[in-house]
Amino acid sequence: MVSLTVSGPGTMLHAMVAALIRETHPGTEIQPGAHARECAGVHVGLLGTSRWLFISTTHGPAADAVQALSSGACAALTLDSSPEEFRLAMKALLEGERGYVPIEMVRWMAGEALGRTGAGPSARAGLTAREREILQLVARGHSNAEIAHALLISPNTVRTHLHALSVKLEATSRTRMLANARALAIPEAFEFEGRPTDTAERVSA
Repeated sequence: MVSLTVSGPGTMLHAMVAALIRETHPGTEIQPGAHARECAGVHVGLLGTSRWLFISTTHGPAADAVQALSSGACAALTLDSSPEEFRLAMKALLEGERGYVPIEMVRWMAGEALGRTGAGPSARAGLTAREREILQLVARGHSNAEIAHALLISPNTVRTHLHALSVKLEATSRTRMLANARALAIPEAFEFEGRPTDTAERVSA
């Protein structure tokens, strides 16, 4: 049996999310979760894992959803999210095969980054074209060896680029690298094809 925790700042949205989970995933056990004081929305966590998704209390994309993604959420939704978006977010949570962010949220995040800096998100982080390619392959779940094969470069060169990415994105793991890149609305970080990245794998491994 799948066991989830649901926590949030208010009882109504909390109850609505729990009811929706029971309707779409019958037999799921739902337990109350510890509510983080800084939580501005509903957190749905999968017991026994570090995976969780976030549902904002706002209509439309907002900073709290971006913060959730930066903190490691595998998906972020809003009150405007469609049933299909909820299904995809739950799939990301339960199966761990891929993360999910609605396209409107990605566009909003990119627009916010462009408005703040006058430059593209990748330029803001100082990423080169090759680093963006590697970041995209990391997001798709490829290993160092697979990245080297795909880009026709050596594994040592891949490690060098990953180290540069770790410095620029202030990350020591692939999970944190992707989370920080998503918070900056870097498009390549939102490629969720392929198998999941190893959350325990260090950047230069």
